[in-house]
Amino acid sequence: MVWGLFPVDPLSGEDRYFIFTKGVYKVGRKGCDVIISKDKGVSRVHAELVVDEMISMDHPLHIKSVPSRVLIRDCSKYGTYINKEKVHEFLNKETFLKDGDVVSFGTGTAAYRFCIVPLVFFIYCSESFQVDQLLRDRVSSIGACITYNLSEECTHVLADELMPVKEVLLDAIVSKKPIVLRSWVELVAEKRIGLEIPSWSSYIPTLTVEGVSVKVAASGTRAKCLEGFTCLLESINMGDGSLTVCNIG
Repeated sequence: MVWGLFPVDPLSGEDRYFIFTKGVYKVGRKGCDVIISKDKGVSRVHAELVVDEMISMDHPLHIKSVPSRVLIRDCSKYGTYINKEKVHEFLNKETFLKDGDVVSFGTGTAAYRFCIVPLVFFIYCSESFQVDQLLRDRVSSIGACITYNLSEECTHVLADELMPVKEVLLDAIVSKKPIVLRSWVELVAEKRIGLEIPSWSSYIPTLTVEGVSVKVAASGTRAKCLEGFTCLLESINMGDGSLTVCNIG
């Protein structure tokens, strides 16, 4: 899982941030990792976020129960607050953040929610495939986890080029899971902090259906592929039970 710092008010004009790896991140004005521009009470270097470790869980259901290992340290004149408690009053002017905490800087107009952004990768592979150590290291470095069972908690499907399409992959496509190459994981692992999770649009694999190469469309495109059509499902007792698609546009 990566960490998110999202404005409580989406219309505040402040950016949202994703933290992808361990390290020290400065919060403040221009030149910092997290830039706060709308609150004039924010110091040049107002606070520090210290990410000791990116937490990677063996099972996605355990994600919410783990401590964050993210420390916030107040370096400011006007204060940093967690759920309206002043960080300056904690021991050494620092404390650990928890998922769901509201963090505010300066006068309080710059308020962010600190939250978990889970990354759970379903490995779609042949029976003989083994996840190599390099991929495991990349996944671990961003706090993601790997599973071999498709579930609701899965956020992405990792597939190699020219893998045959099977029923489980169709289930993932219907569930609007992004199908991506492992090289996309490498792209994410190279990031420190960003305004968004890197796009996977250039990392979609070509798969095969009965030996024919097919490209999986992005989930947004798939959702609109039958826009303007009405689907009529006939009873299996009335002919061959076929699906009829009628253009109503």
